[in-house]
Amino acid sequence: MRLTREQLRRIRSRHLGYRITLVYELAMVLMLPLAQAHPPLLSLLLIVEALVFMVFVSRFSSLKTTRPLMYTLGVLAIVMELIWHAAMVMNPVLARQLTLPHVVIWVMFLLLVVVRKVKSLIREPFVTMSVVMGAAAGYLTVGIAGGVLLTALWVLQPGAFLASALPTVAGAGVSSVAIAPALMAASFGLLTTAGTSVLAPNNINAQVIANVITISGQLYVAILIALILGRVQKRLS
Repeated sequence: MRLTREQLRRIRSRHLGYRITLVYELAMVLMLPLAQAHPPLLSLLLIVEALVFMVFVSRFSSLKTTRPLMYTLGVLAIVMELIWHAAMVMNPVLARQLTLPHVVIWVMFLLLVVVRKVKSLIREPFVTMSVVMGAAAGYLTVGIAGGVLLTALWVLQPGAFLASALPTVAGAGVSSVAIAPALMAASFGLLTTAGTSVLAPNNINAQVIANVITISGQLYVAILIALILGRVQKRLS
């Protein structure tokens, strides 16, 4: 397969985006304890991640049809994160009302990111270390989406969690923001099937979301492997 100089440039830029995304998401996971001590940090990390997706990955993707939707949802997610975080601190009642549209926009955005990531990976002309890193970054994105879901559940139904397993902070609005990093960490525990102790075992909503996060992670791996193997087999036949 002969590639033009422009195609090679876009592939290199896209692969750089894969590496940047993985490194950033790993750093984001490692910074969760710091975000626990400084609650606004998690919102900042999510906003920067949305910018990373739009600037370093989507910009050089070969998928052009959903690119405008990607940018639209990304900007909406950033705006909603700023408004929701400010409301959590200043007006918890308003934040509760904004939680549903906040989580819907973020989940739609992250779901689109994962879908585009899978489609881009199976279209890659070569399987390189950068492509593998891109696949790993998509897996971590699923965990981040799960953290958004758990945070929304905490705001809407705190009884779905075991208070003894969560950090203790004062203030209704501030506590919801401060607990978000712990819920993000719990999401990665569910994603990797290690499990978490923060969810109430007798709460059906908590168990449904836990199962959704776990199953999504396993489905991501299974679907990605199946698509890549199918593509390789088609090339060999």
